[in-house]
Amino acid sequence: MFLLIVHFDGGTDDGTDDGTGGDEPVGSAEAIRLLGDQPATRSLRWARSTEQPGRWAMVAEFDTAAAFRAAQSPVAVRAALIPWLAGASSSAAFEVVGAADAGRWAVPDVVVDDLGRSSSGSGGGSTGPLRQ
Repeated sequence: MFLLIVHFDGGTDDGTDDGTGGDEPVGSAEAIRLLGDQPATRSLRWARSTEQPGRWAMVAEFDTAAAFRAAQSPVAVRAALIPWLAGASSSAAFEVVGAADAGRWAVPDVVVDDLGRSSSGSGGGSTGPLRQ
């Protein structure tokens, strides 16, 4: 399982509003709609901060690395997503090494080697706190 996590910090360096009034970052509606509509996107959450205007976060979930890539492969998705991601404070892909859903814990097979980040295909890898 893979996540794309994107963070927008629309405030100024001192934590005050930057004058946007907490409006969504430019291009958000189209980028999120297109990515969320892809069959390979398992789920997508778009959230705003309740404490600081202008802070936004997106978490998109994909079943596999191939699904992560497939969801972003249509030209229309790339045309909206790439410039939107470029304006983010941070964005990165993460491989899930532990998850809880409705009180049920799961430790998915890890397919990306630690540190080397190249696919091993062996399903091994993590020695984190959730792996016994």
